Amino acid sequence: MKNIDVKSFGAVLLALTTSHCLAGEPADAGEGTVFRSLFGDTLERDYGITVSGLVDAGFSRNNNSSQRDRNSGQTNAPVAGLADENFELATMHLFIDKALKTNFVPRVTPLPGPAPSEASFGFTLEAAYGRNAQQARTYGWDMHLGINSPGDDNPDKARRDKQNFLAIPNFAGTAYLPYAGGFTVMAGVFGSGLGYEIPPNIRAARNPFASRSYAFMTESGAVSGVLLGKRLISNDSMLLGAELGVIQGQGNLRDNNDSKAVLGALRWRTPDMQTWIDYEFLVGDSQNDSTGDIQTPRGRLISRDGQFKQQHSLNGWHRFDQKWSIGGEMVYGHQEGDGKASTIDIVTGPGFDQAHWWGANMVLTYQQRKNLSLSVRAEHFDDPDGYVLFPSSTARGAFNAVTAGVRYDVNKYLTLRPELRYDWFDGQDSARPFGAGDARNQLTGTIEALVYF
Repeated sequence: MKNIDVKSFGAVLLALTTSHCLAGEPADAGEGTVFRSLFGDTLERDYGITVSGLVDAGFSRNNNSSQRDRNSGQTNAPVAGLADENFELATMHLFIDKALKTNFVPRVTPLPGPAPSEASFGFTLEAAYGRNAQQARTYGWDMHLGINSPGDDNPDKARRDKQNFLAIPNFAGTAYLPYAGGFTVMAGVFGSGLGYEIPPNIRAARNPFASRSYAFMTESGAVSGVLLGKRLISNDSMLLGAELGVIQGQGNLRDNNDSKAVLGALRWRTPDMQTWIDYEFLVGDSQNDSTGDIQTPRGRLISRDGQFKQQHSLNGWHRFDQKWSIGGEMVYGHQEGDGKASTIDIVTGPGFDQAHWWGANMVLTYQQRKNLSLSVRAEHFDDPDGYVLFPSSTARGAFNAVTAGVRYDVNKYLTLRPELRYDWFDGQDSARPFGAGDARNQLTGTIEALVYF
């Protein structure tokens, strides 16, 4: 599908978005429609297993690139989202899920109501194919699948060829156990749930834009390990839940430093779920113990000694009324370095001593009607050491952006998300992170289509 025909893709979009009119189906969600039409609803009705899909694709341009530039990939970088200009198949997803009967949804939220008295077991599986699947892969799991060659070992060639990748970022079992008030367990490979924006662009995802914030780029995608969750408080005043897990590190199933990391969260909600605040963290050593198993860009350091990394996110959301809502996030991260000659940064060389970063962003949304919303996002992200946005950028300084976007649900199958985004960079030196390394600002226009089936 590397050279996907745009006209053929358009025909698929048209077929999916008009089929409900021909079949006379109700105007509900389109997720699972194709599977149910082919195989019936036995799995869902009798076993609670849902099978659905999502195509995330779009077209973008920025004001820095020449026609020659656009023939090479990732010319919107370091802006995250649709990285390639012109048409891009960002991701095509397959989801297979069996939800729990629980009072706490793992990585998401505590739930109101009585705690179930019986055990419940489920699972989650997600496969993703496309340009963005390149960043969703996990070392020791799907990093070097045959279909990902040669770009898995040659990122520059993958960029030039605009190579699509296959990733399986969720493959985990889940359980609710009705002991001590009930708690959940998730084990396997799964998304970390760290940060305000969560991949992928499912209908319930928090991000209303085609592009992502810089904070999103710093937060771990897939992790592997075990995560426990529990609702701690449920009364007329609040809901409070907590999660704690032990994982192999960021994007890592094959341990490269013999040291586990810890993932955790506190999740507070009002009883009506109209306001929530989450604090989330991921802490642990982040270095490659030797040159024999370098996992980059997840770990930029090579060292025989542990180099501790921490990432924190405080994020929340509030609905004022049926029209207005606001959300936002603050992030902070720090990578320790002992400064020894044997502690090597693959970008700056020996003697790495430390790096830190922080950022804040806010999103204001106006729900004009049920199927149409308008949003504005402002963000500031400071990476004074040029560390955490690698490989998209090693520029030392502050990234700023203002984004305006629309979400229009055409029908139950198709959502359109056009946006206009302006980024500018305040650097400590002459670095120019936009364009082909020749610009300190960028105007990007994007039209994204989300097809649910």
